[in-house]
Amino acid sequence: MVLVFVLYALLASTFIFSVEAVRYSEPLFIIGFRMLIAGSLLLLWQFLVDRRALVVPKKDWGIFLKVSLFHIYFAFILDFWSLQYLSALKANVIYATSPFVTALLSYVILKERLSFAQIVGMLIGTLSIFPVCLIADTKVCEVWGGSSSVLLPELALLGAVLSSSYAWFIVKDLMARGYGLLVINGVAMLVGGALSMASWVLKGSIVGFVAPVTDWTWFLVWIFALIVSANIFFYNLYGWLIKSYSLTFIALAGFLSPSFGVLYEWLFMGGVITWHYGVSIGLVALGLYVFYGGEHKARPV
Repeated sequence: MVLVFVLYALLASTFIFSVEAVRYSEPLFIIGFRMLIAGSLLLLWQFLVDRRALVVPKKDWGIFLKVSLFHIYFAFILDFWSLQYLSALKANVIYATSPFVTALLSYVILKERLSFAQIVGMLIGTLSIFPVCLIADTKVCEVWGGSSSVLLPELALLGAVLSSSYAWFIVKDLMARGYGLLVINGVAMLVGGALSMASWVLKGSIVGFVAPVTDWTWFLVWIFALIVSANIFFYNLYGWLIKSYSLTFIALAGFLSPSFGVLYEWLFMGGVITWHYGVSIGLVALGLYVFYGGEHKARPV
C-alpha cells in the first residue's frame, strides 16, 4: 500500500521538475534531449538483458511510429508548451482527468458500453477542471493579456491528456503482439525524441537559432530528475504494482497525485493554495469513486 503512495508522489513531482526545466530551455529541445537519453538507456538495458526482443519486423514499424507520435511527440510538446504558462498544481489536476478520457476513448474506439454510474462519474470528473480554470495565471496574462478567460494552455494540456490516453490503446495493441513495455517505451522515447529534436532544428532554421539552454547546470539537474523519477522509477513501479493490485484500485488512487501536488506547491513553489484546488481535487476523487464503484453493478446504456 505504501508503494501506491510513492507512485503518485513520484508522478506529482514530475510536474514540478517539468515546470522548472522549461525555465532554462524550450519545449522542443527539452523533449528531444530528455527522450533521446531515456530511450537510449531503456533500449541499452533491454539489449543487455535480451537483445532478441529488440527485433521489430517491418510490418510493425508503422504502429511503432504511431505510438512514438502520440505517446511522446504530440503529448509532450503540448504538455511542456502549456507548462510554460501554468502552475505545476493546475497541470496536475487537469492530468488527473486521464481515466475519464480513457473511458470515453474506450467507448469510441473499442465500442465498450458505459454504465450509468460511469457516465455520471465522467461528468463529475469533467466538472473538476472548471474550478482551477477560474484561477488567472500570471504568465498567461503577461503574454496574452486578459485574465482567466484565456484558456489556450489549459486546452493544450487537455490535448496532451487526449494524446497520451489514446497512446495507451496503441501500447496495448503492441503488447498483444508480444512486445514488452521496455521495448515499446524505449523505441517510442527514442523516435519521439528524435522527431522533437528535428523539429527544434527545423524551427531554428526558419526563425533563427538561439542558445537552446540558458543555464546548463540547472537544466541538467531537472532533466536528470525527470528521467529518474518518470522514465525509470514511475513507469517501472506502475508496471510492478498492477501485478499486485487491480487497475481499478490504481486508477482510483490517482487522486493522490494532485493531493501531493498541493503539498509540493506549498512547500517548494511558494504557491498560494486557494479553494479552487480543493474543490477540483474533491471532484476528481468523487468522480473516480462513482466511476469505478459502478463499474460492475450499474446498468449498461
